[in-house]
Amino acid sequence: MQKREEEEEDDGEEESKLNVIPMSRVHRIVKSESPELRINQEAYFLINKATEKFIEQFCEDAFTSAAAQDPKRFLKYSHLSSVVNKERRYDFLSDFVPEKIKAKDALKEITSEET
Repeated sequence: MQKREEEEEDDGEEESKLNVIPMSRVHRIVKSESPELRINQEAYFLINKATEKFIEQFCEDAFTSAAAQDPKRFLKYSHLSSVVNKERRYDFLSDFVPEKIKAKDALKEITSEET
């Protein structure tokens, strides 16, 4: 009996090592979108892996872009937003990761649109 419990515990540890994003977080996000949606564990695992791969690719693209602009070895918001604006495959993120602009420039744009 104790051996079986240890095996189950090891399986849980191995599964947690496979995921960078906690599975509980993925469950919560999916349930917040649609509480009546029924998804099995394998689908949650695939959603988790796809999310990890997407974030990894997004960061690699931003880092490559940053290396061309700035030789420092870290990412800033401006690097991420420039990739979103330059790469067509990240167009869907344009509302969430816009380029930063100064408040006075934004006000000028708004007033010019109104007239």
